[in-house]
Amino acid sequence: MFDSKEKFERRIYEQGDTIFEEGQPGTAAYLLISGKVNIGLGMKGESPRVLATLEKGKILGEMALFDKHPRMASAIAVEKTEAIRISREEFRGRLNSTDPVMRSVLTIMVKRIRDLSKELAELKRTDWRSG
Repeated sequence: MFDSKEKFERRIYEQGDTIFEEGQPGTAAYLLISGKVNIGLGMKGESPRVLATLEKGKILGEMALFDKHPRMASAIAVEKTEAIRISREEFRGRLNSTDPVMRSVLTIMVKRIRDLSKELAELKRTDWRSG
C-alpha cells in the first residue's frame, strides 16, 4: 500500500496514549492499520465525552490536511494501535497536482464539514435531551 519512498510514517501507540489533543494545531492525519482510537471532547477533564471509536481502515484528524485550525477533538488509543501518519505538507503537495477546481470544491466542503462538526460538538457538550 505504501512504499518506503513515500513520505508516510508508521507510528505505534500503546493503550491510553494521546495521538493528538483537542485545541492543538493539526499538522497530520492518521490512517489506522490496527487497534482502536476514541475521538472525544474534554478527554483529560472530569467528564470526558467520547464522540466516536475508530478502528482499522479509518482515518482520523483528516481536517488538519486541509486547514490550519486547531483540533476539534482529542484522539486517545483504546488499545495498542498502529497508524500511518500523513503530514499536511505531503498531502498538500499531492493535492497541488490535481485540478484547481477540485481543490476549491474540497476547500469549500472542508469548511462546511468543520462548521457542522462544531455545531454537533456543541450539542454533545450540553445534555440536549434534558431540556
